[in-house]
Amino acid sequence: FSWEKKLPEKRRQSRGLLAVMPPHETNILMEIKQSKINFDFVMPTFIFCVVGIFVPAFSALLLFGIQMLLTKLGIECSNAWKIIWMINYIGMIASPILYIKYLASTNHQKEFLKANLILFNSLEYIFIQVSLGSLLSDSKMLCYGTDGQNGLELVFTAWLSLPILFIFSFICNYIWARKD
Repeated sequence: FSWEKKLPEKRRQSRGLLAVMPPHETNILMEIKQSKINFDFVMPTFIFCVVGIFVPAFSALLLFGIQMLLTKLGIECSNAWKIIWMINYIGMIASPILYIKYLASTNHQKEFLKANLILFNSLEYIFIQVSLGSLLSDSKMLCYGTDGQNGLELVFTAWLSLPILFIFSFICNYIWARKD
């Protein structure tokens, strides 16, 4: 604003901007502050987590379907699981970084924020589920195990991923609140 340059430095520092601004420019600044979208990342993620408690087997079935597809393409079963795990390790690390950069980039419409939050939660849910599952099982057991619990650890790790997503939502709230 042009009037800010005319004020002495001490006066600019000692008084709030609204106290020294002309009325018409004060209204403009207030409109800019009010135009910032208030969005709560915690509540949609909480709802996602409640649903996630009841549907961990669907993502596990999806993963077994991907493994079967890779096997049909000629990749040996245990190697297919290693490929799936590697992709998910990369995704588990990359998706929060990309999502935080997306949040910090510009102001977004509320509908886009909610849709992208659901997409982020869904992908990160699966990425964490598979990555934690690889720590509890090995590819040979998933492919050739006979104990009757093939893939059950993927259901448990899906439940373990829910608190991590919930923590991410608090981080997103913090980043969104600090954004100008």
